[in-house]
Amino acid sequence: KPRAGPAAASVAGVPERPSVRMVATLAAGDSFGRMLERAGAGPADAARAAALVAAVLPPAAIEPGTQFAITMGRRAAAGEARSLDRLTFRARFDLDLAIPRDDAGLTVSRRPIAVDATPLRITGTVGSSLYRSARAAGAPARAIQQYLQAIDAHVGLDEGIAPDDTFDLVLAYRRAAGGQARAGDLIYAGLEHGGKPRVQLLRWGKEGQLFEASGM
Repeated sequence: KPRAGPAAASVAGVPERPSVRMVATLAAGDSFGRMLERAGAGPADAARAAALVAAVLPPAAIEPGTQFAITMGRRAAAGEARSLDRLTFRARFDLDLAIPRDDAGLTVSRRPIAVDATPLRITGTVGSSLYRSARAAGAPARAIQQYLQAIDAHVGLDEGIAPDDTFDLVLAYRRAAGGQARAGDLIYAGLEHGGKPRVQLLRWGKEGQLFEASGM
């Protein structure tokens, strides 16, 4: 085994890095404060950060799986927790939050995210399977299920749809400036045969039911 040479000297301690960066994920059933303490923040910093976030939105509104970029700073003394120097995360689909440390301590800043709420329209030929054709055209599974239920109530899926018919879906859709997108409920269901509409259903009213568009 190798031995230390005569010039070797024992090291009392290794200098600690001035800051540590990490990414933490909020688990289902976890709390914001506990997540921060597990990441290394002290109870006081964790409680202060949680209070700052709660002033902007209810902590329960933060979805499990949300990721937090955390920067931990120096320790005030050996054995103590590092200071929480910065925390950033996506608080909502339309909002980023940052909690930086400045001379006054931890503060919170908001960065709204622009969102385009233009509905998404998807059309195509039914083919051998309406479901598979709509999925291939980019329709979410949930919207297709709503479409199938609506169409089935008016023409019947088994005998009322031909392979050369055209499906027409319009659904609520939100696109954030960063590229993220979220699909909502189906707001229009249409079916054409030979270029002529067979079904035209539009979501309307407080209960959100689909009604025949021609009668509205």
